[in-house]
Amino acid sequence: PQKSQRLLEIAVDSTERLVRLINDILDVERIESGKVTMAKQTCNAGDLMAQAVDVMHAMAEKAKVNLSVSTVSAELWVDPDRIIQTLTNLLSNAIKFSSPGATVWLTAEILEQSSNCAFSPPLKHQILFQVKDQGRGIPADKLETIFERFQQVDASDSRNSEGTGLGLAICRSIVQQHGGRIWVDSTLGEGSTFYFTLPLSR
Repeated sequence: PQKSQRLLEIAVDSTERLVRLINDILDVERIESGKVTMAKQTCNAGDLMAQAVDVMHAMAEKAKVNLSVSTVSAELWVDPDRIIQTLTNLLSNAIKFSSPGATVWLTAEILEQSSNCAFSPPLKHQILFQVKDQGRGIPADKLETIFERFQQVDASDSRNSEGTGLGLAICRSIVQQHGGRIWVDSTLGEGSTFYFTLPLSR
């Protein structure tokens, strides 16, 4: 019967959400406790970005959100699965909080740091990834706390977007395990840009 079918769908949805929550809790606990060894290898930043966009393409199409990617070729010493996980987490958030017809941008650039010698060329040490959206933005008092566990910009976000409040905490843990850092800039009503850095392969 239709009523029973609806109850069954609610039970399945709740179970799937609980499984996601448990997996996310275990994930962030293992990473932060150092019990997860990052399987680092030489990777090309552009390839990782392209793979992340491929993963998110179907979600963007369903939400009628445009994905724009501008890759950069740079060698990184990272765990590719974990960096793709970070990129897809950030892209997923950007898509979820974007309106139909909006654009989400994924870009990267190499950060140059000048050496002490005036005649030496710039030393290239880090790559900066950016995920930019045209969503509702994040209040200034939430820019730091959203990277903590179980934090949402709005209490209804977890229900409306099926989030666990752990995605950004996991991103932060992964980036920190690679010697990088992650942060966000945002303007209410205009959108947000998430940034994270990773050291380039020596």
